Amino acid sequence: MIYSIHQPCYFPWLGLLTKVAGSDALIILDDVQLSDSAYQHRNLFLSNDGKVKYLTVPFVKQNYQHIPFREIRIADPQWGISHRNFITNNYKKHPYFNQIFPEIASLFSEPFQFLIDVVMQSMVISMRLLAIDTDIRMQSQLTYDHAAKKDQLVLTLLKSVGAQHYLSGSGAKIYQDDALFAQNGIQLDYARFTHPVYRQRHSAEFIPGLSCLDMLFNIGIDNARSILEKRHNAVPAS
Repeated sequence: MIYSIHQPCYFPWLGLLTKVAGSDALIILDDVQLSDSAYQHRNLFLSNDGKVKYLTVPFVKQNYQHIPFREIRIADPQWGISHRNFITNNYKKHPYFNQIFPEIASLFSEPFQFLIDVVMQSMVISMRLLAIDTDIRMQSQLTYDHAAKKDQLVLTLLKSVGAQHYLSGSGAKIYQDDALFAQNGIQLDYARFTHPVYRQRHSAEFIPGLSCLDMLFNIGIDNARSILEKRHNAVPAS
């Protein structure tokens, strides 16, 4: 059984979803702190003029660096109106808008109180649209050593679920001690990802790294699923 671990992300980009699709189970880090520079509460989209824009779910910043992500509250209950309006105004003329928008529209009107609920719902929707059936397990629901140092957290969580195979993001190569996984009987592989290039309606030159919704609006569910399947079936680079 292959495990992966990641922070929750708002309508994730394709690199993360490919790693998730290549895993049997995903551990969501909901007991860690929110990072302003990460994509836990935001993601990138294209506007009509071809420029990249963040859509951000506003959160209460008081004390947010000292509480776990799962306890952070939404600052503006009307956030969904601006997100819905942006997506409608900038994607309504895309080939598959009428196929995709009804699948996500309810997210923008639900009365969420906590940031984690918005973000996780967006991930569940994204995974459903792309036919990813990976099991999701929340860090906060696991029994593990909470006193473990930050650089030991991944290994500690994997040991808590009895994992024997871990699929890591390639970015972790620069700081992860690979030998520790072998010493603990865990096979370590690094996800290999090449960004697919597809036609983007408002950009003459392809812009990678956007939310998965950009691909879905441009090429539709069937084509997106086919692309993702080819990528997660690739052999991980050890």
